[in-house]
Amino acid sequence: MTKKSKTTEKSKNHNRAMKFVVIACRVFSPELEILRQQSRDELLFEYLPLRAHDEPDTLRTEIQSRIDRHDRIGAADAVILAYGLCGNATAGLRAGELPLYIPRAHDCSQILLGGRAAHKEYFGDMPSRGWTSRGYLQEEGDPFRTGDSSLSWEMDELVKQYGEENAAYIWETMHGSDSPEDPVLYFLDIPETTDTGILERARERAAERRKELRIVPATMELLARLLGGRGGEEILRVEPGETIQPTWDDNVVENRR
Repeated sequence: MTKKSKTTEKSKNHNRAMKFVVIACRVFSPELEILRQQSRDELLFEYLPLRAHDEPDTLRTEIQSRIDRHDRIGAADAVILAYGLCGNATAGLRAGELPLYIPRAHDCSQILLGGRAAHKEYFGDMPSRGWTSRGYLQEEGDPFRTGDSSLSWEMDELVKQYGEENAAYIWETMHGSDSPEDPVLYFLDIPETTDTGILERARERAAERRKELRIVPATMELLARLLGGRGGEEILRVEPGETIQPTWDDNVVENRR
């Protein structure tokens, strides 16, 4: 196919309703179900458990098996990953016959905040601050992140691969959270999914920790662009045969052959 015909095909696809497989963390289920109703595209959701990223190698294997299965079926236009880098769980994932779309985000808090600018505003000085959302509270009785992660990355291994400065950032992001010294916990509040009962439960959980619950405005904007399956700012398109690789900068992930 010539370059011109490829461009024409992309333009044609952009204007028609499409079918997307969405492999998603269940933390996004309240927002994704609303967006499903609003979408003109056909969306097939496959949810994985909330805490699956605590074992990133296992999660990576599970996501890859689902990507490969839909390649074999061949009945979709693309696979959408409603995940961030998530402790490196999505690093190394490979697109087969179908392209992949993934947010350029470190974790789900960045996705719920709508991207890197808002994430830096609220988490820039304390990237591991404890937080929750409606999705977490629906699924777990104890929704705030804790520091007892079972992630297998060791600090010396991170230093070897990424250097001391990057290793320190990665370690803090993956392990440190809900610090006893931090008097504040965040609730990421999306107007479309606000629920007074859920919010009250979050306040109760924060009070149990003797902390202040701070309401932070969140948005479905990045998730909506992601479900559009046509790329965009802060969304990476991974072409068939390419893999997802971490960058450890604001881009978070890139695609490589």
